[in-house]
Amino acid sequence: MLQRMTTGRQTAAPQGGRTGGWTGRGVIAHQLQDLLPTIIAQVGNHASNIHGDVSSANVSNVQNGCSYKDFMAFNLKDYDGKGGAIVYTHWIEKMESVHDMSGCGANQKVKYTVNSFISKALTWWNTQVQTRGREAAVGITWEDFKGLMRKEFCPNNELQKLESEFSCHAMVGAGHAAYTDRFHKLC
Repeated sequence: MLQRMTTGRQTAAPQGGRTGGWTGRGVIAHQLQDLLPTIIAQVGNHASNIHGDVSSANVSNVQNGCSYKDFMAFNLKDYDGKGGAIVYTHWIEKMESVHDMSGCGANQKVKYTVNSFISKALTWWNTQVQTRGREAAVGITWEDFKGLMRKEFCPNNELQKLESEFSCHAMVGAGHAAYTDRFHKLC
């Protein structure tokens, strides 16, 4: 009687050995060989399901946006309207990053973002709401919102001063770390 070994070779049964069946490793190899097509099919089906779930999640995020809870989970920094153009620019960049990561819909960006306003920025926003009405205020596009904020919190004279400083920015002595830090703040 021939037995199948794990190496895939068939050998004669040892004398006095079993007269039929599989050896211990041979049994496992045979079972694995029988199960392999089933395992491959299940893995393929599971991968298809995951792809389908991810695709539907992406579609629903594009259509519905994110929840406020998901948006706030990013531990946003409050914006007080102080600090000038550099603080404003960094805060806007952070907000846009959160919008992207959270899957925030276009109609949610302004509405969710203004909830991080405090102090001077909150007073400014409340004036916008009173002037325009709540629905109109939260309904403006993100680009228009940034323009209104820039106009309020980044006066033209400050922007011109920063542009001038940027164009004249030079390294003095061996202070390359200070030079680089200031360069990044001006960008």
